Amino acid sequence: MIQSNLKKSDEFSLLMGMANVGFTETQSALSGPNQQTPASGSVAAISGMLHYRFRTEEKTAWYGQFTFPLMASQGSYLSGGGGIEYYFGRAPAKIILKDATTSFTLTPVTRFFVMGGLNMAYIAYLTETAKKNDTLLEIDLGGGMTRKFNSWTLRAQAGIARGVGVATTTMGMKAMIGGIFFLD
Repeated sequence: MIQSNLKKSDEFSLLMGMANVGFTETQSALSGPNQQTPASGSVAAISGMLHYRFRTEEKTAWYGQFTFPLMASQGSYLSGGGGIEYYFGRAPAKIILKDATTSFTLTPVTRFFVMGGLNMAYIAYLTETAKKNDTLLEIDLGGGMTRKFNSWTLRAQAGIARGVGVATTTMGMKAMIGGIFFLD
């Protein structure tokens, strides 16, 4: 009796790009000499992202990701969370079919996806009177594509995130590009 195993690979991606988060302080959270004027502005940073994709099904996969600043302007932005990706097309993942004597690997050439998730985020920003920070809960929506070349695979993604914290509300945009490592 011949028994074969079909395995869909998990993926780890290392990406780099830009994160730009606009913030507005809520009036009820103000204290100190500037109680009358809520501050607003933005934090922009060249950022890195670690993205881990797992539990691949027919058209969907779960993911976890962490965004961190590499070079920041006048503040800082960190976020981490997870969600689900939906893939268009027929091959959502690298597939390996093995039996006792043969191994067959199928890697998709081009994939397009949309994604949605929840993040916890931290923002540090400057106002006219002080340096402040806040912790946020974000809803993250985005999309992108992957493209396989000879010996490596490229991932590009972009998205928007709406965040609500104790002292601020935010709207952020992220655009990232990098490589995928398949975890067989």
